[in-house]
Formats: sequence, C-alpha cells, structure tokens
Amino acid sequence: MIHIGKKIKEVIEARGLGVSLFAKKINKSRSVVYNIFERESIDSILLYKISEALDFNFFSLFEISSKENNITESTPFYGDGWKIKYFDLLEKYNLLLENKVEAYFKHK
Repeated sequence: MIHIGKKIKEVIEARGLGVSLFAKKINKSRSVVYNIFERESIDSILLYKISEALDFNFFSLFEISSKENNITESTPFYGDGWKIKYFDLLEKYNLLLENKVEAYFKHK
C-alpha cells in the first residue's frame, strides 16, 4: 500500500519548495503540512488541492481494480491530463459506492 504523505513530501522536496511556501499554496498551516506527511491516507478534496498546488497527479498513484475492489500502486502520470484521470477515478469510485448501497438494500 502506498503511503501518500511520504509521496507528497517527496514531490515537495523534488520541486524545491519549502514547507512554508507549500502551506501557503494549499491555505494550511505548517503544522497541518507536517501532519499530512505522516498520513497513510488523505481526504480526496485535500489531495486534489495538493495535486493542483504541486502540478502532480497523486490520484494516478492509485488504480481501482473493478474485479477485486482494492487499491494498488500504479505508474504516476505527469502532464495536463491528470484532472481527466482524477474525474474518471471519482466516477469509478461513485459507481462502486452505488453498487455497494444497492447490494446492501437488496439484502435487507
């Protein structure tokens, strides 16, 4: 499983950004940024904001397997198409949730 906080920290360091500047870019405090570095998971809205601030598609690090419904590491995608990939991932996730809700009510 991928540790998203460590990946975020790696990209920040690779971009040569300081923690203070990055914190300003995502409108958070330095302490929140250090907390993010420790997280194994993260809210998708915050991850989207971080992806935009760093111009890096963190969502491309995850791929949902429709057969097994689990998350696996994947090859990162660089460039402008990451937003499309992000929305595609959200659509797949929503479909998965809809299927689970439907299955739940069928068994009630």
